[in-house]
Amino acid sequence: MKKKIIIVGSGGAGLTAAVAAAKQGADVLLLSKTACGDANCTAYSGGMFSLSSGTVTPDDHFRRILETGRGVNDEKLVRVLAEESEKTLRTLAEWGITLKINSSGQASVRKSAPSEIMGGAGLTRELAALAKAEGVSILENCVATKILAGERGAEGLEWVNWKTGKKFRAPASAVILATGGGGRIYSRTDNPARMTGDGYALALEAGLDLADMEYVQFYPLGWKDPAFPLWMVGLTILDYIPVTDDSGREFLREAILSWGLSSGKEANYFARDKCAIFLSRHELQGGKTLLHLENLGEEMLTIPDVRVSLMVDLPPERRTGPVELSPIQHYFTGGIPIDTGGRTGLPGLYACGEVTGGVDGASRMGGNALTNIVTFGLRAGRFSAEEAAEGGVWDVREIRADLPVHPEGGKIRPREPRERLRTMVQEGLGPCRSGTGLRRFLEALEEWKASFPSLKAEGPMDLLHALEMKGLTCTAEAVARAALLREESRGVHFREDFPEEREELKSRILVSSVHGKLAAAREE
Repeated sequence: MKKKIIIVGSGGAGLTAAVAAAKQGADVLLLSKTACGDANCTAYSGGMFSLSSGTVTPDDHFRRILETGRGVNDEKLVRVLAEESEKTLRTLAEWGITLKINSSGQASVRKSAPSEIMGGAGLTRELAALAKAEGVSILENCVATKILAGERGAEGLEWVNWKTGKKFRAPASAVILATGGGGRIYSRTDNPARMTGDGYALALEAGLDLADMEYVQFYPLGWKDPAFPLWMVGLTILDYIPVTDDSGREFLREAILSWGLSSGKEANYFARDKCAIFLSRHELQGGKTLLHLENLGEEMLTIPDVRVSLMVDLPPERRTGPVELSPIQHYFTGGIPIDTGGRTGLPGLYACGEVTGGVDGASRMGGNALTNIVTFGLRAGRFSAEEAAEGGVWDVREIRADLPVHPEGGKIRPREPRERLRTMVQEGLGPCRSGTGLRRFLEALEEWKASFPSLKAEGPMDLLHALEMKGLTCTAEAVARAALLREESRGVHFREDFPEEREELKSRILVSSVHGKLAAAREE
């Protein structure tokens, strides 16, 4: 009998895992919250990989990742990433995925991209088509609500179809979480709308810890002017167009050079954390960061680095400036601890991609997100298919729909408290933090939880928002509790009251759920 694998998430990690498990002979069921392959961070990425290839050796890549992550990465995971990255991409190429590997430690899937802003959508669409061809069953519009645990560990999953309101459960030989991060707890984020921390909440409820949740990466430059989309602007733009403070001084470029880096492009790979904190502190002190679009000539738009950095179409009438920029939430480097096979602390439960922690440490090196998702997506898919117990036929059953909404008796639609939470998170959990601010946030969070005793749904989107509330709440609280306990500044985590890195505090911080309440503790 075939092994039954349920995968939650249809971004690059989940789709890679699905194809890998199917190719190992497993019967795979993949759940996607929306249309498979499009509404995820992979699709909206730049489509670029950093890896060990050509002149960049595995040791080079390994060292760069550890340096960028401030030495708190899981070195076993980093070693696998450094040594397996090129091999993984060549496997995807053998599958028929459109990609190009160059000789200087980079690769790209942008050739298949449908637009500049969706640089990774060609990859996810090709993987989705391949998954279907391999026999993977894909259920769209489904939100995972519970991991079914038993004597042998993870034994199945429950989920809700948010368009119909029906709830289902199915046993499985193994479950793989590939749900992405929790960027949508912030009001300023470049993450798609469905990145709501669902996997973090599922793992906590299953008894697992989360690690490194204080390390939330902000991209240094994001459009702040309301005339532009809420999106990032690549640091490489510094090498072509002036980015200045209010006085016209190219202060960010000066800072990058003083740190020993040669360009905005180099900073994009190795100093996103420093740049974001530098600009956030500048903004908190009343300063502005201005991109001088009036200097953008037509000839510059023929330069790939410029087009990719700007990410949006800029007709001549929009090339006026200066335009204000500000840091924008981009990535979660923490999450569910895994081993080199994608195994979690619960037997039968695997994880891959941004929902996991350990690879990036305190800051992610540019280009490593896609490398991470395909490398560990491939491994999670293969190892789960090899190690899981055999299953029978799929037994997907509709069960009583115990939903977090009260259509008639509910007091408030979920959109209002959701937006209030995002505003609170943006103000309290940004790049620059303090003990006072974090404690104030946690107090406000408790008041917020009590402010909407019941939710009502006037349509499917209300139900979806209600189902996502648990992930949003858990993610926000996990970040705050870990950040409060880390009384130092390291990587993307900066404390105004503890501005220096402290070697004695290097150990990981774990967040767990104890009797339904979250608590943070330093790993022994």
